[in-house]
Amino acid sequence: MVGYGTSKRSDLTGSVVSVKSEDLMRMPTSDVTQALAGRVAGVQITQSEGAPGSTISIRVRGGISITQSNEPLYIIDGFPSEDGMSTIDPAEIETIDILKDASATAIYGARGANGVVVITTKQGNKDGSKMSISFDSYVGVKTLARKLPVLSTKEFVLLDYERRLQFNGETGVKSFQSIYGSFLDIDENYGNYAGIDWQEETLGRVATSQNYRVRISGGNKELQYSLNYTYFKDLGAMQYSGNDKHNISFSLSHKPTKRISVNARVNYDQTYIYGMGTSDQSTRFNKMEHILQYRPTKGIYGDDESLLKNEEDNITDEEGNPMQNPLTSAAQEINKRQLRTFQANGGLTFNIAKGFSFRNNTGMRYQTTRFDVFYGEKSSIGKRSSANGYIQYAENSSFQTSNVLNYEYKKKKHKLVAMLGQEWVSRWTRNMRASATNFPNNDINLDDMNLGIPGSITSNANYDDKLLSFFTRFNYNFGEKYLVTATLRADGSSKFSEDKKWGLFPSVSAAWRMGEEKFIKNLNLFSDLKLRVGYGMSGNNRIGSYASLNLLNSVKYPNGESNMPGYVPTAIPNEMLQWESNNTLNIGLDLGFLEQRLTISPEFYVNESTHLLLNSRIPSSSGYSNMIRNIGKTQNIGVDLTISSVNIQKRNFTWNTNFNLSHNKNTIKALSGEQYFLEEAKFGYNQKTHKIEVGKSIGQFYGYRTLGLYQVEDFDYDPNTKKYTLKEGIPLQRFPQ
Repeated sequence: MVGYGTSKRSDLTGSVVSVKSEDLMRMPTSDVTQALAGRVAGVQITQSEGAPGSTISIRVRGGISITQSNEPLYIIDGFPSEDGMSTIDPAEIETIDILKDASATAIYGARGANGVVVITTKQGNKDGSKMSISFDSYVGVKTLARKLPVLSTKEFVLLDYERRLQFNGETGVKSFQSIYGSFLDIDENYGNYAGIDWQEETLGRVATSQNYRVRISGGNKELQYSLNYTYFKDLGAMQYSGNDKHNISFSLSHKPTKRISVNARVNYDQTYIYGMGTSDQSTRFNKMEHILQYRPTKGIYGDDESLLKNEEDNITDEEGNPMQNPLTSAAQEINKRQLRTFQANGGLTFNIAKGFSFRNNTGMRYQTTRFDVFYGEKSSIGKRSSANGYIQYAENSSFQTSNVLNYEYKKKKHKLVAMLGQEWVSRWTRNMRASATNFPNNDINLDDMNLGIPGSITSNANYDDKLLSFFTRFNYNFGEKYLVTATLRADGSSKFSEDKKWGLFPSVSAAWRMGEEKFIKNLNLFSDLKLRVGYGMSGNNRIGSYASLNLLNSVKYPNGESNMPGYVPTAIPNEMLQWESNNTLNIGLDLGFLEQRLTISPEFYVNESTHLLLNSRIPSSSGYSNMIRNIGKTQNIGVDLTISSVNIQKRNFTWNTNFNLSHNKNTIKALSGEQYFLEEAKFGYNQKTHKIEVGKSIGQFYGYRTLGLYQVEDFDYDPNTKKYTLKEGIPLQRFPQ
């Protein structure tokens, strides 16, 4: 599959990689994105954490944007998906085609800068067989593969002694002795003492995954149908976490006449995800911090097993924040997500005359999402304030229709395929949140928010945007040796101001099938040899819907003895915002040996992104700290290598080998005048953790480098003054006050 059409692999001039269904099904998973990991050169799959339902991201040949999204565009049966591949049953996928360079993605214009993932689903049988019913299932288990190294019980006790002595002096020492005994007996009491392994207690369970699938399919040459239902249940390694998922889909293809064919697909997905995971929404008081830092022993005067049920504790971290039993934290903090997604799309193809055909694709998508978050009275957050929580409800929808006219001409050695198309996309999002605090207990929690003190009800995301596009593509093939593809797309987006709405995205690529040349055939070495070169431009408009407008936000301001409603500007409008553009040069070579039993495909590319949609810093004298502007430039230079071989191919036994390797170097070429700025990575700490610097890669960690820890032998001790003095030659770093 290529944009708005299909092409034989031998006719491709751009960088397109395909993954078949049988390869995907070898790795059972609820989100097929995970099954792509390691299968495609230049494509990186990352997951935010191991909790069920956690975010999975795809990066195609590195990221090009600094502060905006680097996710690719997902197309399922011609219709864009806002959720990637999470709402589609992996067993229903026929193929996944990944378009990596701009000569292949330019046909998608504004949305193709980060690559395009095209998914084609399965249809019913065409062989005229009777209706078939199939059932398959699997059950899997998962356990913690490796634990993070932490202090031994003895080391923790020593640390607690130093901490109490540092912060509380003699009072701290007495407090230490009342829990752990004498300092002199630490080695005897705790030297070989295991204590509680909190990683084992919270993450060490054997979690199961279950999947059950029923498929009914059938058809003949004129009519094919398929009905599928899948239930997936996944327990997380973390206590009190898991994922339940139901998916049902129906597809139909029908060709009532020689000239007309229609197809339709309906999909409903319902997902229920529960548990905070280990990140706790990236706040600094997350569960992983408690798991790694919570004390492994209650001391010589207590029973360590009681720690497993202990809900109250007076232990604090270095900043005085109360630490909490990780099991209590997991039980007391509730996070539920319910997603319901309905998608329907269909298409009609009409063969007008010889060589001419028309196709319309129309589809819609509607999704509701509900978040229930509650911090119980014994949770770390609840103890610092009160039992509190919120319910957030969101709904979003999109509608798309495209009309494509195709023309195909063949004569002797000449073959021309031309396409002319138009597309309309409309999207909207609504969001509402209600919160309450000071719940009397955990018994009913969010089921009756009137029990708490209600907070303000906010409706903070009412967005809509529209995209109108016109595009064309020409494919020329001469003698099955020389191939040329040219595309042009014009996109108009409502996100930009009147004078900047339209962007133009051209591309051109060519291929030389050298293996068809007589002098190459005479070598009797290659079964395929093709050189590909392409250059193109694609765009990115992934910013807020109204970033170019003067937005207002409601506030309350004092007026006498009461507060009055009012409005204030939220940001400085930028009427000059325009498309972020990505220019790509791609050079590839396809080599085949031994009748394609061995194939090698090296590729070299240069991606350069200009007019970056950057959330840049501005002088605080303006009244604001940030403003979205078209500034800066980034560059990705890289190499992809794919090697595939068929080692053994027998009737009952097949052995294939696939190997891929990628190298990508990302460089920031320009910013908004300054050489660098610091950025927060949203780890939950209000610190600038990353440095964005010209000449360096995106995402550099920024902070102090540690030379080591001072040891006692690094100091000279004066018994008269009772002071330690750093020895000569030992580095001393004085930090600014």
